[in-house]
Amino acid sequence: MDLDALIEEAEALKEQAAMDNWGVGKVLKGEELETWTSKAVIYLHRYGENDFLYEKVKENARDLTQNGYDKFLAILGVLKAQKASESQYTL
Repeated sequence: MDLDALIEEAEALKEQAAMDNWGVGKVLKGEELETWTSKAVIYLHRYGENDFLYEKVKENARDLTQNGYDKFLAILGVLKAQKASESQYTL
């Protein structure tokens, strides 16, 4: 599993988000969201070195039926920070 591929997959998934019935925010749900979120948790468990960020991802991965899009964005943000951190140390 590759971090760049996870981020690319998330960007494609983000395109599938739809406005909710009230026009207030975006909704993202379903099997693809659950699968991607699980991959993110597994990736950080295997390769992440920051326990705080790993716990943050795990917390956001819980119960995606409530505020799934916001939780998705939070997880994506952590993955992007992980990538930036990895890039910084490989220069």
